[in-house]
Amino acid sequence: MEPHIQIRKARPEDNVEVTAFAFQIMRSLGVEPAPETIDYALATIGKEREIHSIDFVAIYGERPVGSVILKTITPSIAELTGFYVRNDFQGQGVGHDLIKTALSTAVETGYERVILTTNRNMTAAISLYESFGWLKQRMKPDNGADHLYSLSLRRRV
Repeated sequence: MEPHIQIRKARPEDNVEVTAFAFQIMRSLGVEPAPETIDYALATIGKEREIHSIDFVAIYGERPVGSVILKTITPSIAELTGFYVRNDFQGQGVGHDLIKTALSTAVETGYERVILTTNRNMTAAISLYESFGWLKQRMKPDNGADHLYSLSLRRRV
């Protein structure tokens, strides 16, 4: 039976718990978190930033069990980042619901494209991205990640 999960906008009090499980997942996959650079949005989830972002968390009971961030790149392009689901909630639809919420918000906000970067060892996340129609780009990202993916929202409107 799937747990009852609520998706809501992240709050400052979610930050410590979200970064704890996200950074643990990253390290378990051989990726060292970089909260000052590439992982800055994740490290500041739920908090005010200079760059416009919409942060979401998946809540079970009162505890965050997943996260995703929709960060503005240009007025028509957003980046999906900070996508993590606690290990004990993976495979239960939590990630699917987080991405679905982020994409619905992207369409409502008027973005035409959403991009993301990821590492090759994040295979479960990559499978999920591809199931939503993200396409792997030939260009390698300049942020140290292995893959760049892009999703056109025009056909989804």
